[in-house]
Amino acid sequence: MTEEKNIQKPTQVESKPNIPKPNMALKNFKFNPRRNKICFFTEQDITPDYRDTNVISKFLSPSKHMISARKTGTTAKNQRLLSTAIKRARYLGLLPYTINHKGLNGNWMTN
Repeated sequence: MTEEKNIQKPTQVESKPNIPKPNMALKNFKFNPRRNKICFFTEQDITPDYRDTNVISKFLSPSKHMISARKTGTTAKNQRLLSTAIKRARYLGLLPYTINHKGLNGNWMTN
């Protein structure tokens, strides 16, 4: 008593959009091997210092967050020195913590 099911196959195959799975995005991720980033501090032969606010401010985003070493190309050693220099300059008031940071007189600092 086996019953045969009549399966009707569509004559036209509908194309589904190719949506990658979440783990597939990590497998397809590749670094760009053509562009080698050179560390600014090793190229200039200087060390990051909290008193050089002009140099340090280049490594801050417009919202005054530290930019990662992966984007700037700094070496691991210089990135550690840069982060301590930025933190010291912020503590001493040479650099703001955020864009809208109140100064000592109560006015908003705009840089």
